[in-house]
Amino acid sequence: WPLLQGFLAAVLAGLCGLGPWWMLFQVGLPLALAWQLGHPSPAWIYPVALAGLLLVFGGGLATRVPLYNSSRAAWRRLLELMPPGGGHQVADLGAGLGGPLAFLADQRPDLRFTGVEASPLTWLAAWARIRPVRANCRILFGSLWKLPLGEFQVVYAFLSPAPMEALWLKARREMEPGSLLVSNTFGIPGVEPEREIPLPGRRNARLLVYRL
Repeated sequence: WPLLQGFLAAVLAGLCGLGPWWMLFQVGLPLALAWQLGHPSPAWIYPVALAGLLLVFGGGLATRVPLYNSSRAAWRRLLELMPPGGGHQVADLGAGLGGPLAFLADQRPDLRFTGVEASPLTWLAAWARIRPVRANCRILFGSLWKLPLGEFQVVYAFLSPAPMEALWLKARREMEPGSLLVSNTFGIPGVEPEREIPLPGRRNARLLVYRL
């Protein structure tokens, strides 16, 4: 019965457009639950697991932004959007594990990069990742909503559909005319981007470029 349930859940996941890893997860979850019924875990495991989840994903509870990791293809296309000349500043809102920050700061030592991340362990991983490029890159712990955007010429965000309208209002209030707001995958309701850059991999993956 657990195998049948997992198989049916995987079929539904495939029909909903989820990827192969999600389908595999749907097959394995009922089997794991059935195994656990016969092999009870110590009570301390559950609060420890909850604490671990909060440390990694807790920042998304308030912002409704899960942990998304940008692909290397997105890093390379972002590099093409960096302004020419030195001295400009770039922000990554919801920096996650710091991949784009570390890559861009390494490729463009003439620019200054700032990331912000609200989940403690994720922030710590990003902080460790940018150590080789610390001279022109920093990662702040806290909410993206508390970071003033006026000093940045390019702002990158890979968030979720929920905060995009509020992010656009913040960008309009704070960013200078001509600056770029670049969103990975998720568009701003009612606002046409200046440019869309397709990305390989996930369905509908793309960079949406908005000019203030």
